[in-house]
Amino acid sequence: MLQSKKALLFIFILFLARPSAATDFYADIRKKQMAKDAKRWSLSEWLDQKKNLKLMDMWLSYNKPSPYEFFLSADTASLETTVSNAASTSDRDFRSYRGAFGAYATVVGLYGEYEHTDEVIDQWKALFLLRLLGSSDQSTNLTLQYGLMNRKFAGTDEIQHQVGGAKMDLYLLRAFALTGRYEHILKAESKNEISIEGYRVEGGAHIEYGAMRIYGTWFDERLELIDALSAEWTQRRSGILFGTRFYF
Repeated sequence: MLQSKKALLFIFILFLARPSAATDFYADIRKKQMAKDAKRWSLSEWLDQKKNLKLMDMWLSYNKPSPYEFFLSADTASLETTVSNAASTSDRDFRSYRGAFGAYATVVGLYGEYEHTDEVIDQWKALFLLRLLGSSDQSTNLTLQYGLMNRKFAGTDEIQHQVGGAKMDLYLLRAFALTGRYEHILKAESKNEISIEGYRVEGGAHIEYGAMRIYGTWFDERLELIDALSAEWTQRRSGILFGTRFYF
């Protein structure tokens, strides 16, 4: 019996005497202990984790983007107006000046603009906006629009249209995007009994620096007009506008 105990002790001593075997033995014990520690649940750790999660929620709540978005913009355009009928065509160049304001609350918004041209046309527009895609007006987005457009012609005539359409901004880089817009101008009749309908298309690009946007846009607007005597003619207004928009 004594001899067998001595043999076991001798084998254990030889095992510990081998550095690699001892290292593996202690490494295995440490690995098992770390696995146990990782699975151990304690009240103090749960309270610390809950406190950290609460701090993270507070930080995210403070730093998340506001659901409200506002902007002001101003631009000017050099445009050409072409009026044509079956008998003649005339072209004239003009300049327009426009100011606009917009406000969003999450995905819905309101937009208003006023435009004056030196061809003696004053126009205002009021639109309801619904953003189908995108987190803000300063990200890739697809937005529907619908509202009213009112025009006064040289103080002699006035007309109010319903207008509807969509716009899209596609960001190719963080500070550069391409833009497009289509607007349908529904048929309406002016005070002088002239029936007018048409559409407007736009395409352009903009660059941004923080809350400031600088943009350039080509536009083409075509209107079909019929007067009380059933005379028909077409008016086309096209040009390029440049402007600046500030977000806040």
